[in-house]
Amino acid sequence: MHAWPRLPAVVLAASAVLALAASAPPAAQDRPDEDGPRLPAAIPAGAVIPEPLVVVPVRPDVYAGRATALARIVQCPKCDGKGTKVTRVREATGHLQKPKIRETKEECESCKGLGFSLDPARVAPVLDSFVSLLGALPPDSPTSPKQLEKARQALLRLGGSGELAMRITEQDHNEVTAERVSKKGTAIAVTGEVGRPIPVAGGRLIPVQVGATSALFLRAPVINAAPASGKVLVGGVVAGSVEQVQWEWGKTLVLDHGFVVPLTEPEYKGPADDDEDAPSSPSQPAGRGSAAGGSGTGGTRGK
Repeated sequence: MHAWPRLPAVVLAASAVLALAASAPPAAQDRPDEDGPRLPAAIPAGAVIPEPLVVVPVRPDVYAGRATALARIVQCPKCDGKGTKVTRVREATGHLQKPKIRETKEECESCKGLGFSLDPARVAPVLDSFVSLLGALPPDSPTSPKQLEKARQALLRLGGSGELAMRITEQDHNEVTAERVSKKGTAIAVTGEVGRPIPVAGGRLIPVQVGATSALFLRAPVINAAPASGKVLVGGVVAGSVEQVQWEWGKTLVLDHGFVVPLTEPEYKGPADDDEDAPSSPSQPAGRGSAAGGSGTGGTRGK
């Protein structure tokens, strides 16, 4: 038998340290960050979900009027939603010749070329009024599909307004994160991050993270255009909150007869590129918000 040379104690100790380091879990700072919102994946056993709200149907013309009002109120009143202001100048020509009309396009100063109103006090009451009737369309009316599509387009446009959507939801956002539960039957709207639907008895709940530890659920939305993940604009009528549950999400509201649409930044509309007389388009207008959750400044919901 060969006699192996004895290793120094220092070498043996170093080998042991290396072996332990290889088998130990990575340090917290070395672990990859988790992507996406932290949303509840299930309703805890024993939790009580509020009963669905009963809605009283309204005439289709009343419903259509609310949808039309929302679509119009979202537009900038100075440029009618175009984002540009057209100026026509009559130029004199020679004798017996028709004068020439020259047009120039300029960015609307009121909306910074976006085409959206930036006045939350003007838009918020109309949105509340619309949401309160969103689920009241008679299902047997022959015009219902057309009216629902009109409502869907109005909400999608509002979701694409960026800063406007966040401004008009700021007050409701603050109330949800502060766990000030709104009265049953109140129409509210917030922005946040959408999660995967949670199966429950009789349907599904769409979770939306409103704050770091705040969330709400949308049940059976009338208009569901939710993306698989990401920022959304969501609204509905308060049915109550989840009861008999103790979890990190606190008092979690459940909304009925609501909607969920993507929340996106509006595209700059501005002057056409082929207009030689128009000023060059800025790369990004000033004053546009980017964070979800009603963090825009300069306005409240104004109920």
